[in-house]
Order: sequence, then C-alpha cells, then structure tokens
Amino acid sequence: MLHGRGILSILVPLAVLYGGPLTLCFAQGEAAPRWTDSTTTKVVPERKREFEAHLRELIAAHKRAGTSWFQTFETFAGDTTEYTTLMPVMMFGDLDGPSPVAKAFGERGWELLSRKFARCYTARNSQYVTPHRELEIHDASEAAPVYWVQTRSLVAQGRLGAYLGWLRDDYCPVLKKAGVARFRVLQPVFGAPSGEIITMRSLKNLAEIDSGPVLNRVLSDEQAREITSKASALLNSSNTTLIRWRGDLSY
Repeated sequence: MLHGRGILSILVPLAVLYGGPLTLCFAQGEAAPRWTDSTTTKVVPERKREFEAHLRELIAAHKRAGTSWFQTFETFAGDTTEYTTLMPVMMFGDLDGPSPVAKAFGERGWELLSRKFARCYTARNSQYVTPHRELEIHDASEAAPVYWVQTRSLVAQGRLGAYLGWLRDDYCPVLKKAGVARFRVLQPVFGAPSGEIITMRSLKNLAEIDSGPVLNRVLSDEQAREITSKASALLNSSNTTLIRWRGDLSY
C-alpha cells in the first residue's frame, strides 16, 4: 500500500509555495514546516497519462483534507521517467495513524487508489528532508521559475560543515551577482545516504544554459576554477539533472 503521507523523492524540503514553485511565503506568525515529504516515482513510460490522472485524484483529496501545498516536478534531463512530489510535514508526530487523505478516501477507496498507482510505476523512494533557509536566495520580483538545475552531492565524511560554509561564503554570493533568482539548499535526513546535500538553482529559461557556467558569467576563469576546486575537495560525488515544475499537477 502506498505511503499515507506521500504517494510519490528528490528533492526537496521546501516551505509553503505561494504564487509559483519553490517560493517561501508564510503568513505572519505561521510556523514553517520542519520537514518535507519528497517522493520520487519511476513511472512506466506507457502509463504516464494514467499515472497523472491518478495523481490528480490524490491532489484533489489533499486539497479537501486541508494540505497547505502539494508540488510535482518531472525530470527533464536525467531519468525522464521520474516524477517527484513534495508536501509539507509540520512534525513527525503528524504521521502517526492514517493520514487525512486516507481517511477522506476511506479504507476501500484508499486501497483501490493505491493499487491503481502501483500499476503505473517500477520503483518509488521516499525521503524526509529539511531546508537550510539561511542559504536560500529568493527574488520575489522574478517570475516563478519552471526549470531548475538540481545537484545531489555526497559530502566527504566530516566535511559537511565545511561544505555548507563554502555554499554560504563562496557560492551563494556569486549566484546573487549572477542574477540567480531562486536557490535552495536541502538536506535529506531519512531515506538518503548520510552526508547528502541537494541544491536547486532556478533558470529564467532553458536558453540561459547557452550562456555557459553560472560562475563564469561574473568571475574570471581562474576565479571560477578556484571556487569549484574548493568544493571538489569536500565532495565524494555529485550528480546534476534538470527538473521541470508541473504547475498542472501542483497547487
């Protein structure tokens, strides 16, 4: 049976999304979610339409149940069979017992929807992640981005603090100079290898990639190499993909 709090992992602890994907916006006095349920599903290619139809059923149920937001991303460059869904988790205690969505469907209805989903995918991975909001970039004047560069990095043992410091002191300031509108740093805690960090950088459009590496837009080649070499010394591996926000499967 599918997980009661998230049928569909990347990525990504994000706060309440308002006016577009990955936009932090909380009402005054409103607590930000401490966790995000991020679930990545590898969908059978010929069942994509069926999968999306069932996903719309799930999204509608989440709206009725009062879930504050629900986001869907589709891998654009990488494993293009992947969909990632994100939803907020205020506290882990909220996961005890059946979810409001499962209650809304009823035991029989929830089991039926779970079986429908199961026919559509070959693998599914759920993570619970937390954001490093102190490292975020958010320019509200920019239009809500559709395309994002996502990098999953495995930090060398004992170097996590140094890597987060590199992001804060070396990388983020250059992104701001380069005009990057949105940037997120996400740390999976459950369901991922220890030391994994996910970064997400927004693109104005795909044509932005044609202008070359983002660091080289504001730095000399030597300065850019110096910054990237610092990070390389702190990482065991990294993998970069392009993902696309599916506004029609989000709210």
